[in-house]
Amino acid sequence: MKENTGTELFTISVAESYRQPMNVTEIHLFGDSTAYPVCPRCRITIEREYQAYCDRCGQALSWKAYHKAIIVIIKR
Repeated sequence: MKENTGTELFTISVAESYRQPMNVTEIHLFGDSTAYPVCPRCRITIEREYQAYCDRCGQALSWKAYHKAIIVIIKR
């Protein structure tokens, strides 16, 4: 039987952390009045609201606090 190393245990714990839903608490509002929620892990905008997972990093998402999300105005 192979013994687990610290690196393997760290990899497993990081993978499990992506399964724990994180609250979506930020919205980016762009100059053309389009608004996108932001993934709490990778900080990239999510193209659709109420997705179960971030389509970029795979983080499980919770939308329970979305109605209290901070709106960040992005000026370009």
